[in-house]
Amino acid sequence: MAETLTLIYNPIAGSCGERRAMRIAATLETYGVAVVPVGTDAPGAACHLARQAADRGHKRIVIAGGDGTINEVVNGIAGRDIELAIIPVGTVNVLAKALSIPLNVGDACRLAVNGESIAIDLGRAGTRYFTLMAGVGFDALTIKNLDPILKRALKGAAFPISGIKTLVTEELPLINVKWDGGETEGYFVVVSNSRYYGGRFGPAPLAHMQDGLLDFCVLKEKNFTEMLRFWISTIRKEQLEEPLAEYFRAAAAEITCPSGSPVLIQTDGEIIGELPVDISLISGGLKVCAGIGA
Repeated sequence: MAETLTLIYNPIAGSCGERRAMRIAATLETYGVAVVPVGTDAPGAACHLARQAADRGHKRIVIAGGDGTINEVVNGIAGRDIELAIIPVGTVNVLAKALSIPLNVGDACRLAVNGESIAIDLGRAGTRYFTLMAGVGFDALTIKNLDPILKRALKGAAFPISGIKTLVTEELPLINVKWDGGETEGYFVVVSNSRYYGGRFGPAPLAHMQDGLLDFCVLKEKNFTEMLRFWISTIRKEQLEEPLAEYFRAAAAEITCPSGSPVLIQTDGEIIGELPVDISLISGGLKVCAGIGA
């Protein structure tokens, strides 16, 4: 009997409509597996669908979608003995790039069936897992303010446009970060599990998804000039020099806002709540089918 794979797809991720999802399912089946395609119909649906597939005993789940849908699936299967395979049909596909998963759908389908899985670390913000990064403050506000029409039209270029608007119109309160090795304050915190952030760039170029640590970047200034310097360094895959930013590596940290002002948190590009939050790492917490080691 052929192995059965669950294909979870998001009809509004990038260009993965119902017809394309069925073509993906048919392509997967050419490699000798049976495929059960299930589409998401609401926020959070992918998480529940992934849990149901795991409960049915499926050993590998295939997700056709973007980073947001992948994050939902990860939160459905984290800590369970099941593998994740990705068909990248989202807007930016950051995780696929980080794991060298082909952006060509046919090649990604072949890898999804025949590829070997590797264990990568998972971050956790409160009760929410993330594969790539968590952001506290500025970038979460930027995501909240992001125009979905602009995102579909400009893809990754929409983020800096929204960021400029956010910097001009929003107040950034002081944030406190405590970890086993010290304490610091700043106005924007990025917690990286991967060196990739919004594409093939990021503020923590030394971050690695298999090293058992998270890379923290705390931006110490909030004026336009220094924020611009931060994003330029991110695009260049460089770390800002102190005292503009502070970098450290840790397996856990506590992040709070001393003033009590509401500060948003995002994980893998999705808003999950407000401070305070405990950040931690689960070493080797996810099995994922990858092109190369992360």
